[in-house]
Amino acid sequence: MSKAPYIVGVDLGTSSCKTVVFTLDGRRVASASREYPIIQPEPRWAEQNPLEWWRAAVETILESLKKGGIKSEEIVGLAVDSQREVVVPIGDDEEVLYNGIIWLDGRTGPQTERMRRILDQQEVLRVTGVGINPVFSASKILWLKENHPSVFSKTKVFLSAKDFIIYKLTGEKVIDYSMASRTMLFDIRRKKWSDEICSVLGIPLDKLPIPLESSIVVGEVSSKASDETSLPRGLPVVNGGGDRPCECLGAGTIRERDVNVGTGTGSAFEAPLSEPRPDLKGRINCCCHVMPDMWEYEAAISTTGGALRWFKDVFGEKERAEAERTGRDPYDLLLKTASETSPGADGLMFYPYLAGAFPPRVDGRARGVFFGISLFHSKGHFVRAMLEGVAYHYIFMLKLLEELGLHIVEISMVGGETRSDFWNQLKADVTGRRIRIPEVEDAAAMGAALLAGIGTGQYGSVKKAVESAVKTRKIYVPNAENHYTYLKLYKKYEAIYAYISKGFEFY
Repeated sequence: MSKAPYIVGVDLGTSSCKTVVFTLDGRRVASASREYPIIQPEPRWAEQNPLEWWRAAVETILESLKKGGIKSEEIVGLAVDSQREVVVPIGDDEEVLYNGIIWLDGRTGPQTERMRRILDQQEVLRVTGVGINPVFSASKILWLKENHPSVFSKTKVFLSAKDFIIYKLTGEKVIDYSMASRTMLFDIRRKKWSDEICSVLGIPLDKLPIPLESSIVVGEVSSKASDETSLPRGLPVVNGGGDRPCECLGAGTIRERDVNVGTGTGSAFEAPLSEPRPDLKGRINCCCHVMPDMWEYEAAISTTGGALRWFKDVFGEKERAEAERTGRDPYDLLLKTASETSPGADGLMFYPYLAGAFPPRVDGRARGVFFGISLFHSKGHFVRAMLEGVAYHYIFMLKLLEELGLHIVEISMVGGETRSDFWNQLKADVTGRRIRIPEVEDAAAMGAALLAGIGTGQYGSVKKAVESAVKTRKIYVPNAENHYTYLKLYKKYEAIYAYISKGFEFY
């Protein structure tokens, strides 16, 4: 007799693949992870071998099923989420014609400049919700067309990372709306490829996969894939979507007035929208969501957790030594020193641009800055200034969303930064918003699994899926006095940026 119906989320990230098996009430049953390398044949190039993705997916599916003691007949559905903006050219008989060019790649500057000359930026923003930028897939397809014309001519379909796994599982050449809207070729209102943009760029529509909703069944596990993965032959495979919107769903952020922040090396803001409202100033991307008939605003803050890691690696020798001696986390030790200082870090401020400033404050020349250093400042002040500098950018994002018509009531957060009660509370105090921390650690995989459950009829709706599976670990309520203090400090923070940003031109 079957113990329980299980749903599976395969999360194909930039550095590793993780497969997680959940029960319908959101309990994490088993998981497994495998890493794969980034290939850099030239400076600023970034590629991955799609067969490495497939190997990692196969191995993690096998391991997670074994760990959970799960029989194949107990699985009711599977979906995949992945890194976005990847281009994989596929020829006849599943042949991979070139490595996947991933989102980190920086080779397509010439193609991007050419697109800016032949396309109208305002029209591109209006149609696709995103601006002309080398990160999106269009410039990568053009690079292949211009530098490897034989690959381009042999290509039957250009797939993203997630869609390559679905292709290997089912043989279907499809894409979901959330991934398609990261190509700069997709009309987010009509939910179809833009004939006009593709025509101007010389990209044939028949080389692009079929765009479909994220929450529908797009195929079944083939006999060949079943033999490799131990998944049951005929298992429904649901389309899934991009890692960030899946993370938003997995965190339970499904209302237009809420926002999810995925934290890690950098942080990504995801705000659901009930209708497409592109920002024609190009400050924030407007894309299709994985939720049916929903869209999203999305923007990133560079080097948030990454800045703290840099500080730990460069200046945290004492904390690293104590951690090794006592078994404590060096980050906890650093954050403790920060908690012993007062709000505002006694005048010390930090600007987290160690890898440049991302949109909406876009400036590739920007650099990290500590401002206001005095003899009085201790290591704790520096750490607190870093935490506050990241949190001030939350205010910046919230003000932008407000300008675009969204008043954010609650912030959910997932990822590495949420392990710190002190930092979570600090962000609540700075923003004046409740901060909700979901119980799930693998929010992107959870989002994919929920799509698998929705697509196979296990849940009646997105709302019921979230109510059934997403639990809250803790809610942080802002301290009104601290919030008032931080609003005054934020005005100074922004005024100082206007001056220091002038120095970035020397980079």
